[in-house]
Amino acid sequence: MVSIQSTLTGDLKNSIFDGIFANMFATLTGGLFLTGLALYLGMNEFMIGLLSAMPFLTTLFQLPTSYYLGIKNRRKAFTTYGALAARLIWLPVLVIAVIPGLSVFSKSIVVLLLIFISQSFMSISFVSWLSWISDIVPDRIRGRFFGTRNMLCGAAGMAVMIIFGNLLDFLKSREMPAWGFSLVFILAVVFGLQSVYFLKKISDPFRPTAPDMPVPFRTGIFLPFKDTNFRKFLVFACAWSFSVYFASPFFTLYFLRELQFSYAFVAFLGSMAALSDLLGMHFWGRISDKVKNKAVIQVASWVVVFLPLAWAMVRPESRFIPILLHIVGGGFWAGINLCMNNLLFTIAPRENKPFYLAAYNIIGGLGAAAGPIMAGLVLGHLDGLSFEIARFQFVPLQLVFLTSTILRVLSSRLLLRKIIEPEAVEPVQLIRVVRNIRALNIASGFNHLLHPFVETFKEIQSDDADRVTLFFDRRR
Repeated sequence: MVSIQSTLTGDLKNSIFDGIFANMFATLTGGLFLTGLALYLGMNEFMIGLLSAMPFLTTLFQLPTSYYLGIKNRRKAFTTYGALAARLIWLPVLVIAVIPGLSVFSKSIVVLLLIFISQSFMSISFVSWLSWISDIVPDRIRGRFFGTRNMLCGAAGMAVMIIFGNLLDFLKSREMPAWGFSLVFILAVVFGLQSVYFLKKISDPFRPTAPDMPVPFRTGIFLPFKDTNFRKFLVFACAWSFSVYFASPFFTLYFLRELQFSYAFVAFLGSMAALSDLLGMHFWGRISDKVKNKAVIQVASWVVVFLPLAWAMVRPESRFIPILLHIVGGGFWAGINLCMNNLLFTIAPRENKPFYLAAYNIIGGLGAAAGPIMAGLVLGHLDGLSFEIARFQFVPLQLVFLTSTILRVLSSRLLLRKIIEPEAVEPVQLIRVVRNIRALNIASGFNHLLHPFVETFKEIQSDDADRVTLFFDRRR
């Protein structure tokens, strides 16, 4: 019995360390640093939109992967080797980006192709990891575990963002941007390899006596769409992803090009969002364990739908408002990101689960991919134009932000309420829980930064022997 508890606790700890290093890799190969690389290479808005769509276009590879996983049960191998390949490909990306003698167009095309290949491997790895980790984490602590995990991942991302954002500014001021991007991406690969090391230490206890997906492939791919409730969830995920990613990939471009913010200040803004996010993860993790997930998404979306509109009003001389928007946005996005995955785990049936996970990632991914591509096409047609609305002068990027706000309001208000979550409560009940719950103060939040494993893992240690045995028996 002690061995079972020790294995489960060790798996959860290794998953957290994997997430920390994986997020450091993702931070240095995305967001501020990826947009900075795109500007360094001279990419236009359409290419930047295409670059942002890469992770979502590659979700199409998840469907055949899911079927193969259901037959062969090789989740650990798919996850680790897919992640390894995805991270090593960034070495040739770096070489092509800084090598002299190639034209801007040639560099951009090759970099886009290599990143597409990297994201393809990452997509395969992710759907394997999602099926794997959902069977490892007990249902009763899922909210708190992922809250703790995401909180620590955010802290790690915040740290590397500040350090390397300042490094890029320092080397740019000395006309050495190539050296800056070289250091960023080389260390990103090192962090990514460390993540794979911890992935390989996690056990995969699920050994089905029969195939996890007993239905044929052609039948299985339609199962999620025949499930009425899950189909509604897919429609919402697609519409919401489109509305969000219609604008979000262009925020960093807006900061660097239109508002003329430095890399260091953009990194500082990102760190404020990450700090708010990591504290919010613990907060929303505790709340979701009490009221489930749909209510959290509903309440948090009331705030995030208006963030693009707020950004459209920011002026170059502003400093306080951008910081405030990142703090508010980080806190509420934490609840949405955490509870969207938890809601997926809740309403997807255990039988044929990989088909459901793949359907969610593919449909949501297609919406997220279409958003920046369409916005990039719009920006290409509006290049150089400006507009005046109510005495405010707007550039095309701000019009994209306004459009995103409208789309977010429509998708969150019309589609989310149709989804049924077992034991879910109304948003008003969530507000009562937030008002009455204790131990959700600032001191408690920072205490969990210092002792991240204590509360999550004590749940496992305090369980009686029968419950822990039953948990693992279900996976043999």
